[in-house]
Amino acid sequence: MEAMIESLFKRLFYPLLAPIFHPINDFLNWLPNSLAGICGVGLFLSTMIWVCLLLNKDYVNRGRPYKSIWTDLRLWTIISMTPHVLVYFYFR
Repeated sequence: MEAMIESLFKRLFYPLLAPIFHPINDFLNWLPNSLAGICGVGLFLSTMIWVCLLLNKDYVNRGRPYKSIWTDLRLWTIISMTPHVLVYFYFR
């Protein structure tokens, strides 16, 4: 069943997506894997910095009914993205 679904998806999506992703893959093939891990962690860390430090507090927490620290979305951004960063550090 899985092979059938895989072949169906390949027939449907490969002709559409191959022209987009082949040049990207060719460009990224010459980069070392350690650089890819650094870029992945950098994206997560830059997003956390952007949400927590650069965005306006009132914009991030707009419409929040309770003003508790536990309802602050900046805190939950850090909490939710930290496991991703740790996994990237672990597997690099």
